[in-house]
Amino acid sequence: MFKRALNFNLIIPNLMKRIIGISLLFILSCATGKFVEDGYMYNENLLNGLIEEVKGNTEDALRIFQSSGDPYWGNLLTADIYLYRYRDYKKAMEYVDKVKVNRKSPAAQEVLYRKALLLELLGNYSEAGKLYEFLAVNFPNGKYFDDASSAVEEMFRKNFPDTVATFDGGYITSMMVDYAIEQIPPFNRPRFDNPEGRKQIAERLAIEVVALKEAEKLKLDTAKRVQEKIKIDKINALRQAYYQYAIRAKAKATEKEMLAYYNEHKADYRVPAKVQLVRVILKDSAKAAEVYNLVKSGHRIDSLAKELSIDKSEAARNGELTIYDTYEAYKDIFNEAFPKDTGTVFIYKKDTLWMVIKVKSKEPERFRTFDEVKTIVKSAVEGQKEKEILEKEKKRLRDFYGVEIYIEVDTTEQPKLGEEEHEEEGKVLTEEEKKALEKFPDTLAVIKRLGKVITKEDFVERLNKMPRRYRSYYMTTKGAYQLVNDVMIQEILEIAESELRRYYLHYNIFKRLLDSYRDAMLFQLYDVLVKNKVSVSDDEVKEYYEKNKEKEFKDKARLRIQRIVVPTKDSARKILRKVRRIRNAKRLNEFVKKVSMYSNEAVSGGYTFITKDKEPDFFKEAWRRRIKRWYMGKLNDGNWAVYRVIEKIKEKIKPFEDVKSYIRDKIRYEKEKALYEKVLNDFKKKYKIVVFEEKFKKEEKSEKDKESKEKN
Repeated sequence: MFKRALNFNLIIPNLMKRIIGISLLFILSCATGKFVEDGYMYNENLLNGLIEEVKGNTEDALRIFQSSGDPYWGNLLTADIYLYRYRDYKKAMEYVDKVKVNRKSPAAQEVLYRKALLLELLGNYSEAGKLYEFLAVNFPNGKYFDDASSAVEEMFRKNFPDTVATFDGGYITSMMVDYAIEQIPPFNRPRFDNPEGRKQIAERLAIEVVALKEAEKLKLDTAKRVQEKIKIDKINALRQAYYQYAIRAKAKATEKEMLAYYNEHKADYRVPAKVQLVRVILKDSAKAAEVYNLVKSGHRIDSLAKELSIDKSEAARNGELTIYDTYEAYKDIFNEAFPKDTGTVFIYKKDTLWMVIKVKSKEPERFRTFDEVKTIVKSAVEGQKEKEILEKEKKRLRDFYGVEIYIEVDTTEQPKLGEEEHEEEGKVLTEEEKKALEKFPDTLAVIKRLGKVITKEDFVERLNKMPRRYRSYYMTTKGAYQLVNDVMIQEILEIAESELRRYYLHYNIFKRLLDSYRDAMLFQLYDVLVKNKVSVSDDEVKEYYEKNKEKEFKDKARLRIQRIVVPTKDSARKILRKVRRIRNAKRLNEFVKKVSMYSNEAVSGGYTFITKDKEPDFFKEAWRRRIKRWYMGKLNDGNWAVYRVIEKIKEKIKPFEDVKSYIRDKIRYEKEKALYEKVLNDFKKKYKIVVFEEKFKKEEKSEKDKESKEKN
């Protein structure tokens, strides 16, 4: 009993020392400006809380953070859970506000950035913008400089004084409309880049905001479809964040590294020597001597090359030829011409040909300067560093999280891709594939720190998402090890690390996650308020068919013909005599392709369909003709056709069974469209959406005035 009490008495002072040490470290960091980035990673207690959070045990994580002896990270990490996990922005702000720091100290960055982000999410764009600006100005080399700079632009758009629409709880500015139009693909942008289109965008932006509020009121974030979409998008965003901040951000190339790389790879940036010639290629020496004398006496060699050179392609470009010292086929000519002065004319014999050559210009070899290739060098150095950092990170993550893989690799196996098969994902495994899986243990790997077990079932689930041709590759122990280690485990660790290191707080990643959440919620809201409330009965479909079959579902009479189109009646007669003698179908198609004026028809051998509404006179004449006999006739455009009728298709009404799916979809679309418009109007009334039309009318008037001035 005494021994236990003694140990207890020893533990208490040690524990107190640790708590006091942590508090002193925090106070000193804020006072002196020394600050350890990601300091929570060095606190075993906080780290345990982070691991619990990543594992999904958020309540345990909150308990650990809130009872932590570190008031700085304890409160900030608690705020992160309310921000990221629960989307409770007011609660998150309460914990951020508990952290008191000197605004100019490095420790302030973590606090002020979170505060700015939360202010933005709570709709206080003015105060958020001030904090983002403060961060960008006062911490130009800080962790959140790029994020704050991007956010300042966004806040400027939202704080722009020109309000074009309002709604209950918010507003839309003209700059927000401009930005939204910029995000529209170029081919569709002109539709909205005008006063009426801008008005529509302003209203749509307001509706998006209030619709999201409505979706949250209905608690649609609990819907399976919403959660699945958010989960998939979160995986992709967090993996991107991991690579961006854990790998790429650490692989920045220094000037010294770039110069060293440039000097080591200077040969890669060599610009070869070149000589520009004009030459006349001839068959014999006597003609070469004659041309040489003509050039020496003042005749232009380019004119002589055009007229006399036996190489017609070179003659067409006046005998001009550029040769680099890397061109093996012209190496001998280069070696002969390059040492000579510019303007020199000489005769050169190669094999059986004679050439009269004039040196037009030449440039010696050179090496591109460092400044010329700096961007290329930077990319190469950083790419190399990224690979090295990624490999080190892979090992570090596996050590840190405690990864163990239980697949015994057979080094003699040679995994190969199977035959390419056009199959959908999710096909069940074949019996042969199931047999191949028997050699693997039920548990393929564990990630101890995350309490994660990767089973054979997980492996099969991943295989089922692949086309079958890749499966044979992963059915060997080598392939399976690669899939488990490099794909499945790597994905889990990258996501865990992104959450642990709070990479999701970076502005571009956080906005991406917000967009994913908004889109998933709005799609679900549409289903709940519109799609799920619309139904189409069989009677409605049948009634629509009977009412509209004559107008919508009548197949017009058609003729499938083969024809050759020529400009005159005489040429048509000649063609008619020829085609009547051609018996071979292949020869006939080739003849049509060569002769017919209608190139789009000629490509397919002259085969086409014609209808009464498009070619009435020709159709009427052709309909009376016998099948597969050749005739000639005049077309509406004045040309003549030599043709034969292949098939006559009479007018008929499409059967109900063929069109009922189309009718059902059409009726559903119209019903959904009408209900959707009603829902939008309800939103406008409920949330008091007002679009200031006079502002768009002013824009329209100024545009018309501008056009009028340009015309005058």
